[in-house]
Amino acid sequence: MSFGKVIRKSMKSIIAYFKSGKIEHVLVVGLIFRLIAAVFSKGYGMHDDHYLVIEAGQSFADGFDYNNWLPLNNDGVPSGHSWFYVGIHFCIFKLLNFLGVDDPQSKMYVIRTIHAFYSLLSVYWSYRIMQLVSTEKAAVRVAWMMALLWFIPNASVRNLVEWVCLPPLILSVYYMIKAERADDLKKYFFVSGLFAGVAMGIRFQVIFFLAGSGLYLLSKMKWRQGIVMFSGFVLAFFLTQSADLFFYGRPFAEVTNYINYNIIHSTTYFDQPWYTYFLTIGGMLIPPVSVFLMMGYVKGFKKLLVITLPALVFFAFHSYFPNKQERFILPFIPFFIMAGIAGWEAWRAEKKVSGFESGSWKFFWVLNALGLIVLTTTYTKRSMVEGMYYLYKQPDFNNFIMDVSHKSAPIWPPQFYTGKWNKGYCIYQEYPVEKLKTDLDKKPANFPNYVLFFQEVNIGYRIADFKRKTGFDIEYCYTAQPSYFDALLHWLNPRNKNEPVFIFRIKSAKSVVGSGE
Repeated sequence: MSFGKVIRKSMKSIIAYFKSGKIEHVLVVGLIFRLIAAVFSKGYGMHDDHYLVIEAGQSFADGFDYNNWLPLNNDGVPSGHSWFYVGIHFCIFKLLNFLGVDDPQSKMYVIRTIHAFYSLLSVYWSYRIMQLVSTEKAAVRVAWMMALLWFIPNASVRNLVEWVCLPPLILSVYYMIKAERADDLKKYFFVSGLFAGVAMGIRFQVIFFLAGSGLYLLSKMKWRQGIVMFSGFVLAFFLTQSADLFFYGRPFAEVTNYINYNIIHSTTYFDQPWYTYFLTIGGMLIPPVSVFLMMGYVKGFKKLLVITLPALVFFAFHSYFPNKQERFILPFIPFFIMAGIAGWEAWRAEKKVSGFESGSWKFFWVLNALGLIVLTTTYTKRSMVEGMYYLYKQPDFNNFIMDVSHKSAPIWPPQFYTGKWNKGYCIYQEYPVEKLKTDLDKKPANFPNYVLFFQEVNIGYRIADFKRKTGFDIEYCYTAQPSYFDALLHWLNPRNKNEPVFIFRIKSAKSVVGSGE
C-alpha cells in the first residue's frame, strides 16, 4: 500500500471516529487534548489561578502564611477567599511533600493532570443533560464542543475557580432535571442542592445561577422541592466553609468579606460597558456559529427554562456588574452551549438544512482547530515562571531582588517556583535603590544573592544604576524569555507584562553592604 493511501485511510478513520456518536470516543479525545495541555501549557493564565490557589496552598503546606490569610497575620480580618478549593491543594501539596516531590514544575504537572481528568465530568454530564432535554445528535455535538472548544482544554488544566466550579454545577442541573422525571423527587432535589452548594463553595458567584434555579422552581410552584433543594445546598455550602468556624469562630466569614470587598472595588479593575459579555461570547464561540447558538438560546428559552433562566440570571448580573473580566463569564458558557444547541437543533429540524449552515460549522471547526492547537500547547507567563524556576535550580539561592525601577508599582513574582518563601525585595519608583540599600545595610537573615531585571525598558541604564548605587558586584547568569504567545499578547496590548527577565548573581554583596558607599 502506498504512503498516500495509508494517509487517506488514516484520515478516513479519524473522521469516522469523530463522527461517531459514542460518548466514550468524545471522552478519550477530550482527555488526550487535556493531557497535552497538562504537559505543555505550563505557567498560569490569570493572576488569580496562581496567586490565590497555588501560592496559598503550597505556602500553607510548607508552614508559611505567604499571603497573610490567617487571622494571626491579618488582624482577624477574613481574606474574602473560600478555603475549600485552596484546602484541596493544601492536601495535595502536603502529600507531594511527604512523597519527596520538591520540584515546583513536577508538582504542577500533577496538579494539571488531576484537573485534566476532573474536567471530563463537565463533558460527560453536559452530554447526559442533553440526552434528557434534546436529541442524541445534539447531545453528541455538545459533548464535542465541551471536549474540544479551542480554549477549554487549556482552561481545564488551570486553577480557575470559574471553570473548576462547573462539574458540580452541571451535576446540580442534571439532578434537578432528573428529579422532575423521577418518582423520588425529594432525593434528587436534595442531591441537586448538595452539588450546588459544592459549586458555590468553589466560586461564590455561583449564587446568581442558583438564584435563577430558585426562580425556576417558583415559576413551577414547586415550593416543597425548592425547600428540599435549598436544604441540601445549605448543608454542602456550610461544609465547604467550615474552616471559617475554626479560624474566625463564625460561619461564612469569608463570603461576607468577599461580598463587601467586591462592592467597594466594583470598578477598581475593569469598568466595562453592559454589552461587553455579548461581544465576548460572540467572539469566543466563533461567528456565525455563535449567532446560531444565540438564536437557539432565545428560541428554546421557555422549553429549556431549567437551563436558560439560571444562566440568564448569572449572565445579567455579570453584565450589570462593572468589573467584567473574561474569566467571570466562563460558568455561563456550557449552559449557553447546551441551550443554544438544543434550541437550534429543534428549530432547524423544521427547516431545510442550508448550505450556509453546513459551511458555517465547517468554518467553525477549522478555525477552532487552529486555536485549539495553539492554546493547548502554549506556555503562558513563561519568562516570569522560568525566572523564578531558575532560582530554584541554583544551590546557593537564598533570596532575590526584583528591579522594575521604571514602574510606579511593584510586581508579583510567582514565588512558588523558587521553592522558598523569603519575601523578595522589589525596586520601583516608591521604593528606589536607596531605600533598598538602607534596608540591606541592616544585614537581614534572608539577604538576597540574586537580582532580576524585569522587562527591557532602559535595561542598560537600570543595571548600571543598580551597580553604582548599591556597590554590588554582579554577574550575568540567564535570560528568561517569554513564549511566542506571551510576546504576541504583549504586542497586542503592552499592559500584558510578558517581557524578558534578566538574572544576575550578586557576587560580593555582604562585603559591600554597610560600607556607606
